[in-house]
Amino acid sequence: MSQRIRSIRFKCIKCGECCKLEVPIVLSDIELWVKLRKYSILTRVVKKEASLILRKYFSIKYYYTFERKPSGTCVFLENNKCTIYSVRPLTCRLFPFAYSEEDLELHPWALRNCRGIGKGGPFNRREVKILKLLAKKIFIELITLPFYSTFIEEIIVKAKEK
Repeated sequence: MSQRIRSIRFKCIKCGECCKLEVPIVLSDIELWVKLRKYSILTRVVKKEASLILRKYFSIKYYYTFERKPSGTCVFLENNKCTIYSVRPLTCRLFPFAYSEEDLELHPWALRNCRGIGKGGPFNRREVKILKLLAKKIFIELITLPFYSTFIEEIIVKAKEK
């Protein structure tokens, strides 16, 4: 799979289309925002019922994501730019790839919709290694979500009190 990943070309064209996807937020995201005192980000996190895919692959009933604008996009998308880009969720950093128990895969939505695929240069070995580690981290944190969800809810409540 690594060779296949390295042959994929991708360059974000900043169209904002992927910002219509609801991305799972994991504990590492929450920890970063708390560490950086980005409480305003935490106040926009909501709990959602898990989709069939999340239920099937991660055995979770619910997950955390960002609020959506009436247009359906992420609340942090302004003029097709992410206003929290430097501290965006791990899942956003992984895009157009998706986490998998096996290996990295192109996100199914990206395969059909992402206009950045096929643009730019291929990924080098270092980038592939980083993406794989990121995917593994997200996968583990989604599987363990039921064990730390109460903790996340407490942090969100505290952030809203600030």
